[in-house]
Amino acid sequence: MNANGKKLNGSLKYSRDSYFLGALFLFFEIVVGTFIAAIIKYFSSDVSLSIVLMFRYLFCLPVLVVVGLQIGGTSYFIIKNKKVMSLRSVAGLLGLSFWYLSVIHFDISKALALSQVMPIFICILSILFLGEKVGIFRWSAILVGLTGAVIIINPDSKNWYNIGILYIFLGTLFASIMFVALRRLGMTENAVATAFWYNLFGSFVFSLYCISTLTLDNISPEIWTMLIIIGVMASAQQIFMALSHTYASASSLAPVHYTTIPLGIFLGLLVFDEKIDLNFLIGTFLIVGSTLFILYRERKKTIG
Repeated sequence: MNANGKKLNGSLKYSRDSYFLGALFLFFEIVVGTFIAAIIKYFSSDVSLSIVLMFRYLFCLPVLVVVGLQIGGTSYFIIKNKKVMSLRSVAGLLGLSFWYLSVIHFDISKALALSQVMPIFICILSILFLGEKVGIFRWSAILVGLTGAVIIINPDSKNWYNIGILYIFLGTLFASIMFVALRRLGMTENAVATAFWYNLFGSFVFSLYCISTLTLDNISPEIWTMLIIIGVMASAQQIFMALSHTYASASSLAPVHYTTIPLGIFLGLLVFDEKIDLNFLIGTFLIVGSTLFILYRERKKTIG
């Protein structure tokens, strides 16, 4: 989009160079997001997650305000479909909260791998709420992906259950609801406005909770530094995400999301001393394969 809010021309959108830039910016967004999750996990015993989320939401607002005002002025923030916007905000807040809780209570490598079932959840929700028709091939892919998730969790092992598994399920479920809502919003609203109102809602909720129930007096300088870093990184994450979708479509960029898996393995092994077993590798292969197939069928259906 240019400064006047008009779409970029087709040659930029579909050129090989623009796809490379889109994939590069999305990769940067994924790296930043993964490191935010790792930082939250590392400092989870030292600071409340609610305080972290408050700063994460607050620091995103200035960037979105500046970008929105530059593109279209104050009118750029007007939302027509307020009901779906409310659903997107609540689902997004719950999805992000449960996602960070899952990382805190579960291996980051497994949490990132299991989060890749999101296209499967989105597909199921699209059937239930958007009335989309799904054939035998995509139903088979859904079952294969869910089987991969079960293999990673490995219910046959001792002490297999962890509260983090429940948080991953809830986080993925609410994030999927958020993306289905975003599909609807994308028909009438712009991405900057929806991101602004979502982050404003999140900052209000967690600021109200933290001010009324928690204290900021006992936070060490080290934790304050961490909170500022997370806030700045979250702002950069928003910019990278917006830039990635300026240069390439969401469907074409979908495979880039799987770079979170090697990043999770790297952080899990290096920072958190996690173990990678055969179940993890097999389950991850099934999840990635099934979601890629779902995306392929989705794109084929759209083209056809």
